[in-house]
Amino acid sequence: MLAITPPGSPPSPTLSVDSIRGRHESALQPRKLRVMIVDDNSINLDILSRMLQRQFADLVELSAVMTSGVEALEKLGYEEIDLILMDIDMPVLNGVETTKAIRQNAPERPILEKNQSVPIIAVTTSDGEEQRELYHQVGMSDCVSKPIAVPRLRSAIESAIKG
Repeated sequence: MLAITPPGSPPSPTLSVDSIRGRHESALQPRKLRVMIVDDNSINLDILSRMLQRQFADLVELSAVMTSGVEALEKLGYEEIDLILMDIDMPVLNGVETTKAIRQNAPERPILEKNQSVPIIAVTTSDGEEQRELYHQVGMSDCVSKPIAVPRLRSAIESAIKG
């Protein structure tokens, strides 16, 4: 059967088995957030990675798992990230120093322009009032305490992406 479309009419939508079964990409479906986790502890990285994959599959795509602030800065120079979950207590560059470097975009470690304002959530055991104020001053969006409570992390992520 030949479909005839009058001149100037938009094309008819096409259907496929995948689209009928609901397996199609839609412009209405929001893109998942590309998330970077930065933590020097492999156990913490594993726990947080699994938590994101199991509890936040609707919201995030785990894009990068970095074991140091230095690695994170390098990656942020060439890959766009939508959200960073940052440990604070790390050797060489701690989470505060790494956040400062991201926000300041030092010439020796250039960061993609989009990444210079990426939301950063501190994930730490150092979460007293003074520490939280410091995290805010250096440009972090929020702070989530370890051990991580899923509802608190979801709230922090949603708040950070709303800006």
